[in-house]
Amino acid sequence: MFTMLKFFMTFCFSFLLLSIPVQRKPLFYYLNQWASPITKEVFSESKSVILKGVKSSKAFSHKIFNNTIPDSDKISIQSSSIDKKEALKNIDHGEDYTAEEKDMLKKILLNQ
Repeated sequence: MFTMLKFFMTFCFSFLLLSIPVQRKPLFYYLNQWASPITKEVFSESKSVILKGVKSSKAFSHKIFNNTIPDSDKISIQSSSIDKKEALKNIDHGEDYTAEEKDMLKKILLNQ
């Protein structure tokens, strides 16, 4: 609380000090003319440093998220399912299915 009060008082004092008129213009105007070349250079350098930081952090985060999916977990489409002909043979030799169930399974396998 004391820090906030101290900051507020310092801000008000500096504002009043820089608002003192000198030849019908505030003191801040003359200080700004004097410091303008330096502040332009500082702002342009800080902008380039910030942009470089943003680009490098963006590349780093992109690299992190791309590395979360391992390549070894990809499933091959050809080896991930059984052969349709083999599945049809197993249906014909199975005694657990009724004739209607066999027909329905054959239709499903042949449609895919």
